[in-house]
This record gives sequence, C-alpha cells and structure tokens, in this order.
Amino acid sequence: MMENLRVGFLGAGGFASHTIYPALHFAPIALEAICDIDLSRANRNATKFGGGATVYSDRYQMYNNENLEALIISMGPEPRFPLVMEALEAGYHVFTPKPPAVSLTDTLKLAEATRVNNRKLMINFQRRFSLGVRSALDIINTDDFGKISQIFCSFCSGPYNTPQDYLLDFAIHHFDLIRYLGGEIKTIATFHNQIDNKGSFAVAVEFESGAVGNMQLNCQRLWGRNYDRIEITGQNQYIVLDGLWKIDHYTEGKNTFTDNFSDQRNGELTGDGLSLTEFVTAIREDRQPISNIEDCLETMRLYDAVLQTQQGGPTIVPIER
Repeated sequence: MMENLRVGFLGAGGFASHTIYPALHFAPIALEAICDIDLSRANRNATKFGGGATVYSDRYQMYNNENLEALIISMGPEPRFPLVMEALEAGYHVFTPKPPAVSLTDTLKLAEATRVNNRKLMINFQRRFSLGVRSALDIINTDDFGKISQIFCSFCSGPYNTPQDYLLDFAIHHFDLIRYLGGEIKTIATFHNQIDNKGSFAVAVEFESGAVGNMQLNCQRLWGRNYDRIEITGQNQYIVLDGLWKIDHYTEGKNTFTDNFSDQRNGELTGDGLSLTEFVTAIREDRQPISNIEDCLETMRLYDAVLQTQQGGPTIVPIER
C-alpha cells in the first residue's frame, strides 16, 4: 500500500471532468484542493469527485494554504504551459493531458525545467495504458514473437479546424504509440493531402532497430466510431489491435482473439486510472514515470517532422536528437 499523494487540481472544465476526475479514485491520490476561475465548476467537481477538497479561484492561495506534493493541470496546451512551468519552479510534481505543449520548442523548455528543479512531469498519453497496448507489449516481449519487422497504425477522425489542430490534438496519440511499441525512429517520410482544410497524411517511418512502419492519419472521416487500429508484425507472429480493446494474436500453432467488456472500456476511464497510478508510483519510488517529459520529447519530434511537411517543408526528415 502506498501513501496517498496529496494533489491539487488546476482546472474543472468539461474535458477534465469527463476524463481525469472520474479516474482519480482508481489511484492512490488524496485530492486536497481544486482551483478554477469559475467557482461554480470547482464546487461542482469538489462535490462530485473531491470528497472534501477545498475550492479556490486563486491558485496562489491554494499554494499557500495547502500542503501539496503534486498538481494535476488540465486545460489546453497553450494556457497550460506557463502554469506547468510555474508549478515545476515552485517544487511540485505535475501531471497533465497530452500534448505536452504546442511545439517542440516549448516541450524542450518543459524538459529543461524538470531537470533544473528535479521534479517529475508526466504527460497523460493514456492509450499506452489501454488493455490492447499493455497486452501487445506482453506478447512483443516474449521470445516467440521475435523481432518486430513492421508496424501499421491507422488513426482517423472527423473534421478539425485545421490539419495542424488534428495532428497536435488527435494524431499525436499515434506518433506516441508507434514509437512506444516499436522503439525510437530514425527517419520519417510524409506525404500530405488537403481538401477543404481537412488533411490526410501518409507517413512512413524507419526505426533505429531496422523495422519499418506506416501511419494512416486523416481528419476527413466521421466522429463517433473506434479510431485506433494497430498491426504489429514479428518474425513469427503478428498482433492486430482494433479500437485498443479487441486483440487478435496470430501464431503458427494457435490464434487467440480477445475482446474486453470490463469497466475499463468506459470512455471516461480508458487508461487514465492506470496512468495516474503510474504517476504516484513513480514519485514514491523516486523514478521517472512512463510517459515522462523526456520520453515525450521524442513523440513531439515526430509531430514536428510531419508538421514541417504540412507547412511546405521537406518530405523526408531525419529525426535528430
């Protein structure tokens, strides 16, 4: 049993209330305080999720009055950036939604702030903690699976205002997953098509291991469906993840098909509870969490390379570190 982490929560908007707040009770967290400029939202979440959390509209009052170890900061990446920097400099560990920032440059600044202040910053790429991805990693790490030779990812959505918004808010999940499953990437090649401000991206990657991969990414489909599909080919076996819940594992001797219908499938809880638990565990064990800011720098390098193509840059980009 771990001691509960004393946490303050900055933000009580719709996204946070639908995703992170409902998952708090899955993790060893004591929600001590909630701060939002809209006190009615903060009070609503204190009543629904807080179990006695103190409500603030001024974060400095919260910092001064509460004995907090960490902050969860949930809002868009642009307004969140100065708050995360401030929190790290004030000595708090921080947990935030993806993406880490609006640009690779700002992500580098966050990484530097964590090093200088010796704090932990975890980015909630919650799909890493889904049943499908966790099961796939277990299979990949067996001797029978062999080395990965190829990965295919498809992640398509309904329309966004701009292709850049789609890449940063939605496709960023699969920039993260392809390297989380397959390892670091050496070179990326991207072709981009745009119709009525809706973008499609055909992305090919070469991993440092020698494996190759393809990504099908676009915001020209419909909302309200399962978006994730990942196919992972090994030397002797392959895996298909459909929606990150349906897991098809193909081998020469036996094929296994698994579909999860547990409470983990709830859209409000998908991966978030395990992600929060990982954040607490990493702090208590004094190690870097999965999806820490240094790790997420590599995800943002992929985003930046694809964005360069969308903005008229080179088609083939080496990933420089």
